[in-house]
Amino acid sequence: MSQNDREQRFADQPKVKCFGSKAALCAEATFIIKNSATPVPTINLEVAPRIAESVAWDRKVVTQLSDSELPLVCAVLMGYIPKLHLKRPDKGIELERQANKIFVRASAGAGNLFMLPITIGDTFRLSALMLVQLRKQSGLCDEMLILAALRGAASLYVPESSR
Repeated sequence: MSQNDREQRFADQPKVKCFGSKAALCAEATFIIKNSATPVPTINLEVAPRIAESVAWDRKVVTQLSDSELPLVCAVLMGYIPKLHLKRPDKGIELERQANKIFVRASAGAGNLFMLPITIGDTFRLSALMLVQLRKQSGLCDEMLILAALRGAASLYVPESSR
């Protein structure tokens, strides 16, 4: 597959967009490419400020989920883990289960803190997208096996504050 074909394939990936009054989130299926190895399916999370009816995507905070982080984020969405903080140099994203929503905070330096609630319907769509990527990662076709594996992996998680 040529570089151009690969880029086109990556550009046509499914995505879910969620909108709050002050920010928006886009979760897009993508791939991690490590050392020219086989691409590993994952998700990019993009959070950007909302100004009236438009979104300033040029100010977005982007976090590509590692193959270890994808099941953790999915576990928060599915209710197996109450909250998660993903840290990167100079940026981070937090997801926390609250009544009737998942609350998202994304930051990248001074003046770049974007927050939004993810509704129940959007949580469902995000979970579905992440489960598809986990199916592709694992090679499992049976949805019950994927859910059992996700629940088992989530039960191992110890929050950073408890370590």
